[in-house]
Amino acid sequence: EQSIASSTAWTLIASIRMLTRRTARHCHG
Repeated sequence: EQSIASSTAWTLIASIRMLTRRTARHCHG
């Protein structure tokens, strides 16, 4: 149970990080 929750959180963090990086890059243009 704990493993699944951890995995989901990790995936979510990774996705947010990727999105933030993309947005920052786009803003800098």
